[in-house]
Amino acid sequence: MYNGKYRYSLEEKGRLFIPVKFRRGLSPEAGDTFVVTKGYDSCLALYPLDEWRKVEVKLSSYPTDNPKARRVVRWFSANAEVVKLDSQGRIKIPQYLAEFAGLNKEVVIIGVLNRIELWNPESYEREESESDPTKLGGLNGLDL
Repeated sequence: MYNGKYRYSLEEKGRLFIPVKFRRGLSPEAGDTFVVTKGYDSCLALYPLDEWRKVEVKLSSYPTDNPKARRVVRWFSANAEVVKLDSQGRIKIPQYLAEFAGLNKEVVIIGVLNRIELWNPESYEREESESDPTKLGGLNGLDL
């Protein structure tokens, strides 16, 4: 499971260091392979390959006769790209995905349990300021 927050620079060629703590968390099944795709809230979601396979199974179970379900499946699947760690612990972010998330020079990298999210720093700060659980309504039943 991933947790924690880091800031790293996005290199000119679109390469990004993945924190050592996160690289050490890769299972033998994932090896050195991640899947990066569009995430919610204008970030990118980075899944170790074995976790992405679980997402695919879940997405495949969605009813194809439901238009909203079809959109969700397309959102994640059509934008999913396999990326591998290089010898220096970097991945290459496809340009169209970096543009979607507004990733330029600096990237906020956060662990979110089974995935890693990649954020534009300003977008992340805005999202975090709006995510204070004490200010959110409708959390009844989450038992936190």
